[in-house]
Amino acid sequence: MKSKPTLILPGSFLTNPVISVILPVYNGDEYLQLSVESVLGQTLENYEFLIIDDCSSDMSFEYLKNINDPRIRLFRNEKNSGLFFNLNFLIENSQARLIKLWAQDDIMYPTCLQKFVDFHEKHTNIGFSYCNRDMIDEKGIIRVINKEDNTPETISTELHSKIAYYTGSIAGNIANVCINKDALKKVGLFNENMKISGDFDMWVRLAEFYKTGFLKEKLIKLRDHEKQLSRKEEYYINHVKEDIEVYKNLDRYASPSVRREGKKLMIENKLCFYYTLMLKAGLKKNFTVFLQYWVLIGSYVNIYKLSFYFLKTKILGKKEFKI
Repeated sequence: MKSKPTLILPGSFLTNPVISVILPVYNGDEYLQLSVESVLGQTLENYEFLIIDDCSSDMSFEYLKNINDPRIRLFRNEKNSGLFFNLNFLIENSQARLIKLWAQDDIMYPTCLQKFVDFHEKHTNIGFSYCNRDMIDEKGIIRVINKEDNTPETISTELHSKIAYYTGSIAGNIANVCINKDALKKVGLFNENMKISGDFDMWVRLAEFYKTGFLKEKLIKLRDHEKQLSRKEEYYINHVKEDIEVYKNLDRYASPSVRREGKKLMIENKLCFYYTLMLKAGLKKNFTVFLQYWVLIGSYVNIYKLSFYFLKTKILGKKEFKI
């Protein structure tokens, strides 16, 4: 049983904020100030900013508790409780109908919140939306990516399923996502038993009942660096285990034709990635982990068939997914 977080800074309750920004923090002081300041520098004024410190051992909490801004409500956990517990707690304590998820490493462009609010006013039937982004490195330098994204502005359940089979989480990160809070009343909150794939799980659950929105404009700078949780090798096995759980749920509601097409896409892309992780464990002589991958992957697909497609992909290259 997790203890209830403590309210540190009460902030000033707005009457009707149009959007709530929620930020879970854990040992993020390297980039945290830039992240927080980018939220406080938004052109939109009518929003609230909820932050929870997950028992950081660095200077994150010291920085946060000394911010003097009435828009901020700050909470703190006595014990580390994990990302998805923190997101759920902040969602439950938010007031607005739109929930903008945020991350301690990233930077919002000044019009980010306004653009999300405008988009959801235009598309009232979507469960969640995500925006395009600039990728930056540890030093904040933008990485140029010359690849056009032809994803439509509104994404049907069928198209979302195809994209999910091919690439996994459609948003790729929580920092570029905004959720319609009313949709959560139907699908529930994040799965707190997951460590890595709780966001992917949420998008798949929302997409069963609602369209997904895509803002083509780049509204954030998403930082890519080695300290990210998803980049830590010890969590890869959890990643695969949780992803397969999500895919089994997707299989449940995807139409037979979408499921067949999706599995073809999957076996040459996402499943080959899992297969690569398994091989790396074997090459490192970590045979216990190798066997765990073998069993997990084999519970979802014929492992020998996947071996054939893995070799085929390595020789001929993988097929690009086209919208």
